[in-house]
Amino acid sequence: MNVLYLAHGCPFPPNKGDRIRNFHILKHLSQNHTVTLMYPSFSEQDVAHSSSLAGYCSAIHTVRLSPVFAKIKYCLGLLNGRSLTNAHFYSKGLQQLVDQQAYDVAIVDCSSMAQYVLHAGKPKIVDFVDVDSDKWKLYANMTSFPKSWIYNREYQKLQAFEAKLVKEFDASVVISENEKQLLPQTDHLFVVRNGIDLNYFSPREKYDPDTMIFTGAMDYFPNIDAVLYFHEQIFPLIKKERPGAKFIIGGMNPSPRIHALRSDDTFVTGFVPDMREYLGLAAVCVVPLRIAKGVQNKVLEAMAMGVPVVSTTSANEGIHATDQRDLLVADNPKAFAENVIHLLGNAERANHLAQQARAFVESHFGWEQNLKQVDLAIQRALGKNYD
Repeated sequence: MNVLYLAHGCPFPPNKGDRIRNFHILKHLSQNHTVTLMYPSFSEQDVAHSSSLAGYCSAIHTVRLSPVFAKIKYCLGLLNGRSLTNAHFYSKGLQQLVDQQAYDVAIVDCSSMAQYVLHAGKPKIVDFVDVDSDKWKLYANMTSFPKSWIYNREYQKLQAFEAKLVKEFDASVVISENEKQLLPQTDHLFVVRNGIDLNYFSPREKYDPDTMIFTGAMDYFPNIDAVLYFHEQIFPLIKKERPGAKFIIGGMNPSPRIHALRSDDTFVTGFVPDMREYLGLAAVCVVPLRIAKGVQNKVLEAMAMGVPVVSTTSANEGIHATDQRDLLVADNPKAFAENVIHLLGNAERANHLAQQARAFVESHFGWEQNLKQVDLAIQRALGKNYD
């Protein structure tokens, strides 16, 4: 069967949340279908990386979009009533390519790409991943005017658009049960959880007993907020008890505010080809996210490597690990710091938690088992019996 896969960016390299999910779905689809991949490119690297996906696709098409022009379209969205997200990701050139393409079923990554096939008379599936409207609602609640007004407007626009997609697409996919509850409930709404490559992220053997780590794209607002919150309100409490404590901020594109945190006890990596090297050094992975959607790959990667995790409730919502068994959960600076200090000073407890965490991801987050739900969504889109 011919599958058109529309991604909102290049699914390679699979080194951040959206790329990881897209890459594994693409790889899964290629096993039984002929796949055409299309996506907008916002950098020359996105264009160049398309060749790395040739083994999974019969054809790959991308249209280079200017980041400056994308921002202009973003602003124009405020004037013409469109969702800013949809305006940002829309390209007439890409639309022409989509319209010319022959396919049996279209799968679109994120609601922002659904606009390209919304009116196509072909079976279509939208993978919402995280329900974006709720993310903008959280942004609005954490900012002040005028940003709060813009974010709330985007929340309302996207919420209405998402409801329209659930109604008009043949099947819809989300990343977790929590995300599913944010959408109108139908019998064609599937949960496709993320997975983890358990061979790639294997347990480490040695680590620095005073080192903590946070990983993630460091130009992404929720990650920036989490790191600043940790560094300003939690790290000082840990340093009082563990003066030699060190903090690694691991991730690409650190913002100026993150760069400014560099010091003798705070290391900012920037882009690294393999984050396992730094994860393996850490005694504890800290995930103090206050804005979190879906399944946090950073949590799964640490758990798979046997790195004990201390997280907020929000960071664990899409994973549903058990507090005190698989990880430790805390939602205020004092409790978070106490959990970290406890693990740094108790190797036996930390090792037991790490073993439980590894067993948990082995049981619940294998890509092969989770992506079977994609096959069911395709059957539903094609009108076939999927019971």
